[in-house]
Amino acid sequence: MKKQLIKSFDTLDSNSLEDFYMVIAQSIEASLIQSGAAPGTDYTLLDLYKLAQPFVLDRFKTEKSLSYALKW
Repeated sequence: MKKQLIKSFDTLDSNSLEDFYMVIAQSIEASLIQSGAAPGTDYTLLDLYKLAQPFVLDRFKTEKSLSYALKW
């Protein structure tokens, strides 16, 4: 498997904007890699966060809370 730009995490705070953003960006990265994209060549770390932004903002607008449960 290609090396991911976003490192795996051991613990997360389900009420943290930073952690929620990272989870979404990491999910997008996993999808890109599964599709054959090469980290650092086909996308950058900033690309991942830009792609994650609409999902994070939508969740914040609709839920008024960032609390979430991970199902990994």
